[in-house]
Amino acid sequence: MRTTAMTPVAAGTDVLFEPLRLGRLVLRNRLIMAPMGTCLDESGHITDETIAYYVRRARGGVGTITVEGCLVSADTVGPEPKICGEEYLPGLRRLVQALRPHDVTIGVQLMHPGRQVVEGPTVAPSPVPLNSHAPVPHELDEAQIAAIVEDYARAAGLAMQAGFDFVEVHGAHGYLPSNFLSPLDNRRTDGYGGDLAGRARFSREVARAIVAVGGDALPLVWRINGEDAVPGGFAIEDAVAVSRRLQDDGVAAISVTAGTWHTLHVTLAPMFVPRGHMVPLAAAVKQAVDVPVIAVGRLDDPALAAHVVASGEADLICLGRGLIAEPDWPAKVRDGRLGEVRPCIACNACVDLVGRGEHARCAVNPEAGRELGWAVEPAAAPRRVMVVGSGPAGMEAARMARVRGHEVSIWERDDILGGKLEVAGLAPSKGEVLRFRDYQARRLVELGVQAHTGVEVTADVVAAEAPDVVLVATGAEPLIPPIPGLGAAHVHDALELLRGDVAVGAGDRVVVIGGSATGCETAELLSAAGAQVTILEMRGGIGFGIEAITRRHLLRTLREDGVTLLTRAKVVMVENDDVLYEDPEGEVHAVPADRVALALGWRPRGSALAEALGDGVEVVVLGDASEPADFVHAINAGADAGLAL
Repeated sequence: MRTTAMTPVAAGTDVLFEPLRLGRLVLRNRLIMAPMGTCLDESGHITDETIAYYVRRARGGVGTITVEGCLVSADTVGPEPKICGEEYLPGLRRLVQALRPHDVTIGVQLMHPGRQVVEGPTVAPSPVPLNSHAPVPHELDEAQIAAIVEDYARAAGLAMQAGFDFVEVHGAHGYLPSNFLSPLDNRRTDGYGGDLAGRARFSREVARAIVAVGGDALPLVWRINGEDAVPGGFAIEDAVAVSRRLQDDGVAAISVTAGTWHTLHVTLAPMFVPRGHMVPLAAAVKQAVDVPVIAVGRLDDPALAAHVVASGEADLICLGRGLIAEPDWPAKVRDGRLGEVRPCIACNACVDLVGRGEHARCAVNPEAGRELGWAVEPAAAPRRVMVVGSGPAGMEAARMARVRGHEVSIWERDDILGGKLEVAGLAPSKGEVLRFRDYQARRLVELGVQAHTGVEVTADVVAAEAPDVVLVATGAEPLIPPIPGLGAAHVHDALELLRGDVAVGAGDRVVVIGGSATGCETAELLSAAGAQVTILEMRGGIGFGIEAITRRHLLRTLREDGVTLLTRAKVVMVENDDVLYEDPEGEVHAVPADRVALALGWRPRGSALAEALGDGVEVVVLGDASEPADFVHAINAGADAGLAL
């Protein structure tokens, strides 16, 4: 039996909109909003901001929502919401009540981070620290284990009181149940350690305790690692065996993910990781159990998601970052409006911000995390708006202004729209950026924004256009410090090398001055082409400004590719064949260089045009043209400018 949509379903994706039974529940489609942290709570309590965030996604057509991980133990310190006492019930109830009118099935994830806490006491099955910098966790005794099992059961009871339809246990990613399952981290010799049966005992006791509380009235979903993706860690054969046992214990569905803190590029795959990389793990579990299986991991491509379900590799699709970027993904796919789906580029800006304890934001969706006060109202008096510069801030400002009814034109000195997005997408690890560039450019055309490319905008051009307001989004230009030799012919702006304006051959010795995002991406591209690359960075580390998961992977890749990374290196001079730098002890060294790439930062370039225009027209300088920052800041600045007109 298939659901009936009000409008035709996109060809090939109809399987995503078939209902499915989960225990006593009937899910109206195969799409689940993944439980991703937001930091929108306040001291563990659900806030109006949290509720608005989830309601926005419920309005977008997803069939099931799993609310982000909530802490089950009162003594656990973290940025997550809590479900460990009745004082948290009012917010949880308000959240359920707000979602109920939107025809969604509502669950909540129960979570104990174990040794992976931001601050406060850490606990684990064994006294094995997370890494060399982390504290040694307290080894739980059997009485303490029993108390935590009871915490899960109490949380399940609170979930029922709040009105949730189901609960999910986060048993993956190195959190406490996953830590017990790991043969590397669980070194116990009692009944909670040793072989797989012993290591699975904690998870099974938690599952039985929750089922005893909720029974058929509260189906239990278990999120398990298909693999830890570390040598000697929990593997797919283990996951299959544990999943069978959890099914025997009353678990109603299995959500199959992968990775731990040590392999976050698997868990929260950046844009360079192929879509659907965890589907084979879900498929293996699917073959072994009779309950529904949920697939996760960059499944926001509609055709891929539909294939996973249609092929029987999984029954349900979890969408996380894809729904942050595009809350209306389900409705747009259902209605065949695929070109309107704002692409998630897996930049992990949302993950990075939450990891630092900041409110969730998105690099492509300025509404994300701001839903409570977000309102796009028609302009009271339409105006002629001229946007100068088509980087992320400029394109978003033009889009928002046009959506509100203004007459908008956008002007770009290069031959295509996108500003530095075009160059950013050339790095091997950042090709997805171009998907967003293309989406924005296409939407501007569809909205009727007049695009002018290959034009250097001057005061005369503005005067001829006669706009009511000029939004200056001309971005930033490379910062060039007064270092002797930077004017030499073999010294180039890093962007020239990224664009291929300057030929670099295999074996060429290239010194990249500056180890920021641009410097690392330049080194990545040139090293892949066979150049011998050295990065010189004055600070104590490489890759500042890069999202943490991508940075960790990129630095490892650069080292594996033979790129030399020199930190605390102060460049003092560029000579014909060498770059001279000074180390912290004041000793000067020479690095041979056939080419030199400058990646020393940016300075805003919006003031020149603003000053040239004088007082004759209203001017707003935004984005990097005002103050160089990151992608998220640029998109939000563009949206705010368009909303303010």
